[in-house]
Order: sequence, then C-alpha cells, then structure tokens
Amino acid sequence: MTSGITIKRIKTEIQNIHTKETHLISIYGFGSFFRCKKANDCDLVLVVDNDSPDLGKLYTELYNIFSDLGKKLSITFDLTILTEREHKRQPLIEHTILVPISVIERNNA
Repeated sequence: MTSGITIKRIKTEIQNIHTKETHLISIYGFGSFFRCKKANDCDLVLVVDNDSPDLGKLYTELYNIFSDLGKKLSITFDLTILTEREHKRQPLIEHTILVPISVIERNNA
C-alpha cells in the first residue's frame, strides 16, 4: 500500500541517488504506484546522458542501486532507462503523465 509518507520517502531516497550518479539526468515515476493506493511495484523512467559510455554497464549499476533501495524500502522498482534523445521522442504510452521525481532540464539534448 502506498501513502503520502511512503511516496515522499521514496522521492527523497531517489533524489539522493540522482545527486550521486553523474550520467543520470532525470527520474520520473509512472504507473499504478503513482495513480492509486495499491501497487505491487514502482515504475520509474531513468533518463541518462546521451553520451553515457557503456549503457549496458550503466543499466546494471542503476539496476543494482535501485534493487538495493527496493530492499531497504520493501518495494520493487521496475526501471525503464532512456537516453535524453529517446526521452524527448516520448515513446511510452504514459509519457505525457510522467510524475517528475528528480529532474534536470537541459536544452542541448
């Protein structure tokens, strides 16, 4: 069950991750966790720098970080990782209703 306190704590923890990960540009939430009071997981879109080296390695690192956070907070994170270019194309059905969690808007993407 999600609540305002839970969402607030999750946002704070995610923002802390964002400040430490240099290739991570923005983080958005979507899905049932942000729409209702009951959710099995927390869906996130992680937007990474277009020039991030080794996206496979970066995905693995971010997956591990959010897996550890999920254990700490007793929730599973389902990650979708997009480059800035991909994010600007808005490929997701819910793209127009993403919930900003930690966002840096850049014009050069």
